[in-house]
Amino acid sequence: MFKKIKENEKVQKIIELWKNPKTHDLIVLAFWLIFIFIVIIFARSVASPNVKNVDVKAYTNSFEYINNYDFTYESLDYKVHGSYYDDKLVFYLDNKRYYYHENTYLIGKEATLVPNYDLGILKINPKMLNNLVGGITPSENGEFKQYSVPLDRFINLYEIDTDVDLSKAATYNVVIKVYLVDNEISKVILDLSNYYLMKGNLINNPVTIYYYNVNNISDFSKGYDKLLEVKE
Repeated sequence: MFKKIKENEKVQKIIELWKNPKTHDLIVLAFWLIFIFIVIIFARSVASPNVKNVDVKAYTNSFEYINNYDFTYESLDYKVHGSYYDDKLVFYLDNKRYYYHENTYLIGKEATLVPNYDLGILKINPKMLNNLVGGITPSENGEFKQYSVPLDRFINLYEIDTDVDLSKAATYNVVIKVYLVDNEISKVILDLSNYYLMKGNLINNPVTIYYYNVNNISDFSKGYDKLLEVKE
């Protein structure tokens, strides 16, 4: 009974505050603020229900998730521009256009097979880089991640047949620097001086790979494959 009296007093107090012009507007404002806060919390939970379960940084800064892109390969000797899509390449070298899909073709008025064409540094694609740096903990300086990759691992992935003594190569490294912009891989620099040294060449000629439009390239291969079908 005493409890009911207390509750009635509280209700009466609220009614009085509601009727009072000075406090009425404050009560309405408080209710609106509470309502807006609840709506915002609900909207965030609906829009991104799994955010806590997704490591965005781990997802975007890995070579594993690069499927197609435009590129520039640059060394002291030359630049190669082109596009990559699903293990297919179209690239431009010495004002000539080439298309690669299992074999390399020079594209002019017609497609001409280039026998035994060595793609060279173009073989260093994201799939290969992912295998090169896999399991290696990089050092970081804020601007890039640096991987020291055993030279024998690089040779096994880069060359089909090799005349290099891999037991000696295991004591050397290929240094790979990976640069990120907005948490996405934008540039890779490879120091291949130890590789060239093992091949008997004193060359200090790093290779820089620039990535553009990552995962935003449409399949360009259909037109080229159709050209090859006509040739056959």
